[in-house]
Amino acid sequence: MHKIGFIIIFSLLAMSNMAAAEGKKIVKWVDSKGVTQYGDKLPASDAGRNNSEMNTQGMVVKKNVTANKSNDLQDQQKLAQERKDKILLASYTKAEEIDLAKERNLELDKAALQALTQQKINITNRTARNNKLADGFKARKKPLPAYLTDELKLSKSEIANIDKQMAQRKLSMAATNTRYTEEKVRFIALKQPTLQAAPQANAGTDSSPASKETAGTNAIKANSMAATMTTQP
Repeated sequence: MHKIGFIIIFSLLAMSNMAAAEGKKIVKWVDSKGVTQYGDKLPASDAGRNNSEMNTQGMVVKKNVTANKSNDLQDQQKLAQERKDKILLASYTKAEEIDLAKERNLELDKAALQALTQQKINITNRTARNNKLADGFKARKKPLPAYLTDELKLSKSEIANIDKQMAQRKLSMAATNTRYTEEKVRFIALKQPTLQAAPQANAGTDSSPASKETAGTNAIKANSMAATMTTQP
């Protein structure tokens, strides 16, 4: 760490001396990889980036802030994607593990959805019985008891609440499926260069059963010929 700091300070001093001798400015900026750079001007690849101009003593005399933030945003997005890729590769060794992780994450929503479905069935059956009682009162032209009216209102409210919870669970499951599908696609894309390199590395070695059988046959023939030569007078 001290060595790196010494190198940076030494570089600044050297550039300051050069700048003083030539009457030029020192420009400081951060490149697309997040590394601080120094020079007499911005390179074409970093044009438009925020930068600072320093004097020969290393003091900032001017800050150039660009109004266009697109480069900074792109850099942030790139760094964020690189971090996500590292986490993804560290979390799984093969694509099948992503499918297993998805199923584990879906279990809670599936169980909750199943429980809500059963609750809705129970309330629907209770509502059907209460409606049958209400029809009996109406047939006799009698007013509905207060408890029955309250029961019907409560059942309607409970079913609406259950429908809302079920919709939320389904949205959660859809989001989980989408997330793990995207992770699997990205994982395969990141692993593809490695998978393509493996056959090339093994191209010089033929270990197929047919190859092994051919090698064994040739060895037997060679041994037979040697035995024949030794038995001849």
